[in-house]
Amino acid sequence: MRRFMLFAGILHPRLLIGLSVLCSVVLGGSAAAPRAEAAVPTVSGGVSGAVSEVASEPGGDITRSEVLERAEDWYDRDVQYDQAAEAPDPEGAHDYRTDCSGMVAMAWHLPNTDVNTDSLDRRSVTVRVDPNDLLPGDALDDTDDGHVVIFTGWVSRSARTFTYIQLANAHTDMAKGTGSFDGPLLAGLPTANYFGLRYNRIVDDPTSGVVPPVRVLDRYPWKAPWNSTRRVDPTSGRRAGSGG
Repeated sequence: MRRFMLFAGILHPRLLIGLSVLCSVVLGGSAAAPRAEAAVPTVSGGVSGAVSEVASEPGGDITRSEVLERAEDWYDRDVQYDQAAEAPDPEGAHDYRTDCSGMVAMAWHLPNTDVNTDSLDRRSVTVRVDPNDLLPGDALDDTDDGHVVIFTGWVSRSARTFTYIQLANAHTDMAKGTGSFDGPLLAGLPTANYFGLRYNRIVDDPTSGVVPPVRVLDRYPWKAPWNSTRRVDPTSGRRAGSGG
C-alpha cells in the first residue's frame, strides 16, 4: 500500500491526499455514526411519550384531586349499577363492586373492596365531619337508607349548596347532582339522614404552585362494557333493596 501511495504521489500531489483519506477509512474502519440520544426516563419508569403521575397505592395516602379523578373515571365510562357485579379501577389493578359504596371505595382506593355504607363509617377508615366543613373528595353517608355519595365541591358555602357524584341505582347508574343541606332530599333520600365522612388517608393537594403531571385515566387494556345512554334525574328513587 505504501509503494502504491508513493507512486501515486509522484504522479500528482492531490491524488496522494485523496488516497491517504481512503486508506484511513479502509484501515481504521468506517466513520463514526451519530450517537443515538438516550431515552429520557419519566416518573412512571417508562420513556418520554407516556408520562403519567404515579398513582396512589391501595390503602395509602391519596390526594383529593385523585379521588375526584377516580370517581370521574367511572362516570366517563358510565359504569352501571349492579350489586352483583364488579368493575376495574382506572389502573385495572383492582375490581370494586358496582354500587354506591363500591364506587366510594374505588375513589378512595381502599384495599378492601367489599364495603358498605356501615363499614365506611368505621373510625379505622373514616372520621365524621360536620357537613359545613366538607372538602372535595369527602363523602356524605346515609346509613339509615343505605346510600353514600362523593362530595365534589361547594356551589355556595354560604347558601349550603354543593355538587356530588354517585353510583346511584339501576335507573341512573353513575350520575352527578347538585344538593342543598337546607333542602328536603339529597339523591332522593332525606337530607337530614346524611353525615359527612372524611377518609383517614386523604391528603390535601400541594399548594406550592408547581402543577403536577396529570394522570392519564383512559388507557385500558380491555374494552369497557359499561357504556350506556341512560342519563336520568339523579334524584329519582332507588329500586327496593339496592342499598349500597
